[in-house]
Formats: sequence, C-alpha cells, structure tokens
Amino acid sequence: MLGSRGSADTVRDVRGFAVKLYTEEGNWDIVGNNIPIFFINDALKFPDLIHAGKPEPHNEVPQAQSAHNNFWDFMFMHPEATHMFMWTMSDRAIPRSYRMMQGFGVNTFTLTNAKGERSFVKFHWTPELGVNSLVWDEALKLAGQDPDFHRKDLMEAIENGAYPRWKFGIQVIPESREHDFDFDVLDATKVWPEDIVPIRYIGQLELNKNIDEYFTQTEQVAFCTGHVVPGIGFSDDPLLQGRNFSYSDTQLSRLGTNWQELPINKPVCPVMNFNRDGAMRHKIHKGKVNYWPNRYEAQPPARPEEGGYVEHPQKVVGMKQRAVSRKFKDHTSQAQLF
Repeated sequence: MLGSRGSADTVRDVRGFAVKLYTEEGNWDIVGNNIPIFFINDALKFPDLIHAGKPEPHNEVPQAQSAHNNFWDFMFMHPEATHMFMWTMSDRAIPRSYRMMQGFGVNTFTLTNAKGERSFVKFHWTPELGVNSLVWDEALKLAGQDPDFHRKDLMEAIENGAYPRWKFGIQVIPESREHDFDFDVLDATKVWPEDIVPIRYIGQLELNKNIDEYFTQTEQVAFCTGHVVPGIGFSDDPLLQGRNFSYSDTQLSRLGTNWQELPINKPVCPVMNFNRDGAMRHKIHKGKVNYWPNRYEAQPPARPEEGGYVEHPQKVVGMKQRAVSRKFKDHTSQAQLF
C-alpha cells in the first residue's frame, strides 16, 4: 500500500511516501518523503517545525502552503535546513505525477545478517517511468483548475491498467565504515552520494489495485517507523530515535487506543497479545487471562534461531551523551553539491 497523507494537492509540496508491507513476521512500515533528506536532524525540533509551517495563528493565513514569513523565519534560525530547502524550492517539489515521484526512507536504519554483522542502510523507491516534474506555469494552471489532479492521475492510471511501478533499492554501509566519510551517516539532513555508496536494487513495488473506500483505507492508515521485522533495526540517527516514539503517540491521539486493530493496520500474521479493553476494540477474545506471561495460553517469544526479533548487541565505548558529531555542523557542502 502506498500512502500519501497530508495537505491537499498544492503547487509546491513535500510529499510523504510511505509503504506498509504485510509480512509473515508482522508489519513493516517504510515511512519517508519524496525528498531524501529532512529540514532538521534533532527530533525535539519537530513540533516547532510543524507549527512554523502551519498558517499564522492571528489570521489562519496562508492555507495549505509554507510560503510565508513564519516558515522562513524558522528556516533562517536553523542552518541545517539549508540543504532541504534547496530541494523543496527546486522542481523536485512539483512532481508531474505520483507515478513519476521518487520515495526515500530518509532516516538511517540497520540490517543485520545471519552472522550477526550489522550494516547501516537507506531505503529508496525509484519510479520506472522516470523522475519528472512540472514547470512552474504548468503547476499554476493545473493546481488552479483541478487541485486534485495528482490523486486522479494515480487512480485513473491504475483503473486503466497502466500500473505504476517502483524499483526498491538499498544503500548499505558496513558498520566498520561508519566514520569513513566526510558526512555523518546518521544525519538526516545529508544524503549518501550514490557515486560513493551505490544503490543496489533488490525488489519492485507495483500498484495494481485501487482502494474501495478512501476514509477506511487511506485516512485511517497508520504508519510507524518503529514497525520493523527481524533483520531490520534502528541506528542512533537522532531524528529516527524521536520518530520511533512520536509516531505511536500520534496514532493513539489520532485514531484511538486500538488503532492497530483497524483492518488497514492489522497484521496478516498471528499476533500473540494479551492486552485487553480500551476504546473501540475490534476483536472478541476467549479465555480467562489478560496478562503475559501466563501458564495457560501464552507461548514463549520466538528465539533468535527461530527467526525472532533480536536487537543488535551494539558495543558502546566512552561517554554516552546527547550530542552529535562535528560533521553534523556542516550545513553547506551538500547544499552546494545539490
């Protein structure tokens, strides 16, 4: 499932590009954007970034866009956003079609192989139709005449059998090479240049079916960066660490206590869960226990050799504090490269 939640179609926009994979080992959400980086690299700044992009509080203007004084005041105060607004003010932010839009996981995740060796990874979706944008005059005319043209274009293409496809690729850096680059691999405001770290394509995404009902299948879909499956883990990317907490909280407030039981969010694999009650339960359970572990019905978690999820035993040497490397402070080199 491809999700693109957010504001209505606008002339220039940063688009969410999120895919929910229903696997035999649970749901895996790849939550990202149509741009490979982000405005900030500190999760604590996220609420203020969102507020700065909203309409100004005294008059609720402007609607559905970020071209106003408060937004640029925030950008001015955060030089780490320089690289991102180079992308957002380029043609990358006016895609010709969702079918011609790239997707990026943005954050740095990890892969752990069968030998227990860990690597850093970034996820990519590359459209097989190529990456194409509108020119400014086209964007003004299309958005003015039909603000919903992006959504219609995607759904009509699928309905007519012109199924859009994306190649799924990964960039991988072994853990031993973490410090070999002039950028920090954990900095969400930086890309991994493809001439240094090539993309390896390992799969394909095809959209070949439209939704039946927009509200239940799109508006109620809930993505979380914390939804991973065995073999995939989290790096110390500070923006990712904050997202892992905040996204679950967001879904609790947006959809309610049992949001993971909604049909669009429910895993297709068996779930061992003895949590009960809370608002809007979707399943009636049998049995006399509502806690875990118990001696009656509970099965022990899968062991590592059975494919169970294992957090990588990361070795930590030195002081652990809330700080980032000096490479995080280079806010211009990649903006100049772009």
